[in-house]
Amino acid sequence: MLAKKILSFALILGAIITNAQNFTLKGKVTNAQNQPLEYATVSIQEPETFAEFTAAVTNISGDFELQVTAGEYVLFIETFLGGTLERTIQVTKSENLGILKIEESSVVALEGVTLTGSDQAYRMELDKKVYDLSKDPLAKGSSLSDALENVPSVQVDGEGNVSLRGSENVRILVDGKPSSLIGISDPAQALKSLPADIVERIEVVTNPSARYEAEGSAGIINIILKKGKLKGLNGSVNVSGGIPTVAGISTNLNYRTGKWNLFTNVGYRHSEWENRRTSNTTRWDENGIPRYEDMSGGGTWIRSGFNGMLGGEYYLDDKNTFTLSGSFRNGDNKNESLLTYKDYDFQRNLLATSSRTQDEKSDRYSVEGNFNFKHEFDTSGHEFSIDARANYSEQTEDGLFYEVGDFVNSTERAINEETRNQVILSADYIFPLGEKGRFELGARGEMVGTLTDFKVDSLSGTDWISNPEFANRTDYRQNVYAAYAQYGQAFGKFSFFAGMRMENSDITVKSIYNNDTTRKNYVDFFPSLFLNYEFENQDQLQLSYSRRIRRPGGWDLIPYSSYSDNRNMRMGNPDLNPQYTDSYELSYVTKIGKLMITPNIYYSNTQDNIQRYQTINENGVLIARPVNAGTDERYGGDLTFTYRPLKWWNLMGNVNLFGYKTTGEHTDTFTNSNGDVVNRTTSFEGDGFSWFGRLASTFALPEKFNLQIAGMYRGGSKTAQSERKPMYGVDLSLSKDLFNDNATITASVRDVFNTRGMKMSSFGDDFYIDRTFRWSVRSVNLSFTYRFNQSKRDQRKQQRSQDDFEMEGAGQM
Repeated sequence: MLAKKILSFALILGAIITNAQNFTLKGKVTNAQNQPLEYATVSIQEPETFAEFTAAVTNISGDFELQVTAGEYVLFIETFLGGTLERTIQVTKSENLGILKIEESSVVALEGVTLTGSDQAYRMELDKKVYDLSKDPLAKGSSLSDALENVPSVQVDGEGNVSLRGSENVRILVDGKPSSLIGISDPAQALKSLPADIVERIEVVTNPSARYEAEGSAGIINIILKKGKLKGLNGSVNVSGGIPTVAGISTNLNYRTGKWNLFTNVGYRHSEWENRRTSNTTRWDENGIPRYEDMSGGGTWIRSGFNGMLGGEYYLDDKNTFTLSGSFRNGDNKNESLLTYKDYDFQRNLLATSSRTQDEKSDRYSVEGNFNFKHEFDTSGHEFSIDARANYSEQTEDGLFYEVGDFVNSTERAINEETRNQVILSADYIFPLGEKGRFELGARGEMVGTLTDFKVDSLSGTDWISNPEFANRTDYRQNVYAAYAQYGQAFGKFSFFAGMRMENSDITVKSIYNNDTTRKNYVDFFPSLFLNYEFENQDQLQLSYSRRIRRPGGWDLIPYSSYSDNRNMRMGNPDLNPQYTDSYELSYVTKIGKLMITPNIYYSNTQDNIQRYQTINENGVLIARPVNAGTDERYGGDLTFTYRPLKWWNLMGNVNLFGYKTTGEHTDTFTNSNGDVVNRTTSFEGDGFSWFGRLASTFALPEKFNLQIAGMYRGGSKTAQSERKPMYGVDLSLSKDLFNDNATITASVRDVFNTRGMKMSSFGDDFYIDRTFRWSVRSVNLSFTYRFNQSKRDQRKQQRSQDDFEMEGAGQM
């Protein structure tokens, strides 16, 4: 520290001697909405060491003025709320630097500011929550599915399904748009295969405005991939491995010079883990006589995946930027399992036993191209952009099933082939109205086509005999055309943002074998409104409303049947309609000293609610398929906070308490085992209350060690046909910075007490099932990350933080 002070003094003294003339620099600091930022610190620093020559603080109008001698410097601005701007300047005369904008809220204008610290993994904006994976040690070397579990308000179940505030009706985007990286029809499997190291941050939008596509009634999870902006060649390499078997490597590179910025990330991940499952099933026939079945078993899931992305930005001039990028993903998955069944009569006498071996393989392939053009007009905040995205995906799943028992000896195979192509075109225009107003206009077209072939064959001697009951070829096409307009204005401390979005949906489902076509075409309007008030202490209060839709996807509509377990199957429903959700949310954002806290109260009402309906068919097989049934109301409170009791100790917590109430019924017509046609009505009336909580504690230890302990608890919940038991788990990580902070080694233990597992019950008029499912066991992971040519400023801040800790710790011991 003393050497730095001596060097700074020498540099300042040398500058005074060589050039005694002072020049005046003026400027204005604003946020993304062109609102002036008061109390921002503006400093002039030496480029190599960041030694500070002079500094000033902006006034209530965001203006600053300072004196400096001739030379090349770094202009560094840091706002009261933690936003930063850094650029190199050449001082040869007195000049006005103009408006210097800090992009603290980059998605929707007039929807709030950011409360953040430069060393926080989590920050809160009124229109979204942002989680920085690069600052989460538990994310090192993990899959993207595992990393999502650390994000506030997000939960991931044992099968990898993602939910937001307890609802699975969430839209997952990549860089703000749908992407083939998330898979064709099963995002859960794609998220398990992608490494978290290729992701920069995750944005959670619980109540999106009209600018966003209306899909996703619970909200949006936006995954932002890493793309560097620093000059020269810089990047990072991560290598990881663990027990049970997991190994991966990923690299992120960026090269920026002159008018070009080139970026790439490449990753490979291989994992193997065991799963265990049991079930106890009771089925009643039409006379009310029970029949019992017990199942136990387990298996191994093997997943290998490679992904790559390459892109570039070209800065034609200060006003025009072109971006072109492409990505590729390939995955090979294997599921091997052995299930043992025991069947009993109504008196619990053993009737038969059998064993079913499942050997499934799947190959997934996708390629994607993206183009963007952005033009900035002379007026700050006035811009126009065009986006184009096209992707193509293929997926092939082959399964061999052998079942041997007292009354069965069969060999079957299931083949599912799926291809998908998607084109998205969009244009957005933003026009500022004075200093406190903004108008947005945009249009979007999305064209999707999916072709699915599914069949099941049985082996008879040496010949495969097709089973027509499980054979279909389905052509699914969905075109959505949208346009939106938004207007916002601020009046003193009050601001509003109102918008309207129109979407025309054209969906065709054609069953080629049955020569049957289902066509759906509808036009919907989706309004949104945000009312915001900023208090004198810069706390923010916001009331928001939005309308959302969940369209049935190809997986829901096509008459597809899963066949890995021939006693429990899933089928689509071509008659399924979309569901609509009206969402209301009251949010408050405040920062009190070292505590940042964001409480939210929310309510949503869903019409034509898509429910999971389960029933027993005439062969005794449990069939699950989606149906529209009544309404779903959800209400609750969501609280997220970060608190730093000491400079070396940081806490982050999130708790979500919610209630739910469903209404409606579904009538089904089927033929029972006696050959009679029966109408059965299932009620979906029900209500309940549940909660989810997570607390992470991070400690900055001496010698550049960092320790994190994180725990989660998910309460039980109940629907009309299922009940899920509570679940909890604890994770642990220890990391250390090496090689002058250019590298980090991290050791982590996931599920320390081996408690993560799912227990649930399913029930209907003629069945009851108790299930347990454990998708993995306790895992230990070791990860090493090396960074080269990264920001010197970041390294300096890390060193300063470490020096402060050592000085504070020495005083306490």
